Amino acid sequence: MNAEEPRKETLKYFQKQSNCELTHCIEVAADRDGEHVVFVGGAHGNEPAGVEAMVAFHRRLQSAEIKLVRGKVSLLLGNPEAYQKNRRYVDRDLNRSFGDIDGLSLEGRRDSEIRQYLDLYDYISALLDLHSVSIGEFKICVYEKDKAQSLDLAMAISDIPLHFAYHPEHMPGTLIEAAGKHHISGLIVECGNHQSEQGVNTALDHMQAMLAQYQLIHKEERIPKKDLAAVEQYESISAIQPGSNFSFLIKDVATGTRLEKGQVFAQDDTGEHVAPQDCYIMAPSRIVKSTDYDAGFLCRLNQIRFSSTP
Repeated sequence: MNAEEPRKETLKYFQKQSNCELTHCIEVAADRDGEHVVFVGGAHGNEPAGVEAMVAFHRRLQSAEIKLVRGKVSLLLGNPEAYQKNRRYVDRDLNRSFGDIDGLSLEGRRDSEIRQYLDLYDYISALLDLHSVSIGEFKICVYEKDKAQSLDLAMAISDIPLHFAYHPEHMPGTLIEAAGKHHISGLIVECGNHQSEQGVNTALDHMQAMLAQYQLIHKEERIPKKDLAAVEQYESISAIQPGSNFSFLIKDVATGTRLEKGQVFAQDDTGEHVAPQDCYIMAPSRIVKSTDYDAGFLCRLNQIRFSSTP
């Protein structure tokens, strides 16, 4: 089968099943009232795991393998055009677009459509944005620093011990930031590598865990999670903002790569990128365009420990 065929079939599935005001969005409602939870996959079009997980989940609902006992679920394909082209974005990064009003770019129009959809409901409880990474097999919970409800949500539904807590000025315009303005608890989960076969299962596990957390499905239908005694939280210091012909100078650069103050770690046409202090790299990109907002992040490492319950 041509590598593009699965994507075409997935797009057809969303087109056929879409049943609400927003294109490429599937709503499923139970007979009983309850919370409304939104899942998003494919905000970056080269990250298929979340999209495939949503299709698999919808089929499980249709076959009654999973039963929605109350509330509503929305399954939202973030950037259909970029997903079809297997590109991170077409005109601009959708997950950096939610802070701007832009009716000219493709992503700007999609951003407006998604925000209008969120505006329709004043009772959405949570939004889970499913992503993957281009370097390594890292699984990461991502949330805005100092948003206690997002950390609490991550600890409730995930046993991923690696967290990225970003400051909004370092990663502006995210979907979960837009959701937060609607008082929606938002969480991003990086489900592994773009090409990982485990990514879909990781996405599904987190989807079912979130639904069980909000009592939309029975608790026994979630995948059991391990209790975490501690997490490694990488807190952003700055975004790595690329110029033309950007490249990392460190062999096998990956999340957790340690830098010493003054170390040159990348270069582009504007010059060298130098570590401002002892720090770590988080989520470096394998392929970087000068139009990308970031090529990764510089972070400090916080150890968060949790006391055991007696």
